[in-house]
Amino acid sequence: MQLTAAESRAWMKTRRSVYPKMFKNGEVSREEILRLLEVARWAPTHKLTQPWRFHVYMNESRLELAKLQSEILINQKGESEQTVAKCAKMHLNADRSAAVIAIIMKRDVEKRVPPNEEICAVACAVQNIALHASSMGLGGYWSTGASTNSPKIRSELKLNEDDLHLGWLYIGAVESLTAAKDNRFEVEGYVEFR
Repeated sequence: MQLTAAESRAWMKTRRSVYPKMFKNGEVSREEILRLLEVARWAPTHKLTQPWRFHVYMNESRLELAKLQSEILINQKGESEQTVAKCAKMHLNADRSAAVIAIIMKRDVEKRVPPNEEICAVACAVQNIALHASSMGLGGYWSTGASTNSPKIRSELKLNEDDLHLGWLYIGAVESLTAAKDNRFEVEGYVEFR
């Protein structure tokens, strides 16, 4: 199926961050998560290195992950009122999400392309996922923070020295979404012809 130019633009405009507080209660199956992540494979990737990897935390493992994230944050920042509040939010986000997905850049062992190209390919893969999510009645939010690429998380994810953890994708079912605010720059605000 090929979209018209207008349909393509309209579809891209539906992409938005959907925060865990907006997720409805309900399960998302392992098969649905696999279908969602399958679209990553069509992202542009120089030399076909396909550097995207995903570790999916569902059920009890997402709550265990929130506990680990909280421990990392408290170790880094101390146990202040602010960090305790952030920890509570991490637990709430994990609890409200059907899945929490670690976004990983798996470095090409031959290092045929620069690391920034691998990172960009992973970001394109996540964009594919974000665009596809709404067609499945799902929403997602890409988050970073204190635990992203920390030594404990790197160990948890069994990353090699050149691999990078790029954050977390919180996924959940959504009923309906309000239209995203149209407060983006007009094209003339970010394009310069020479």
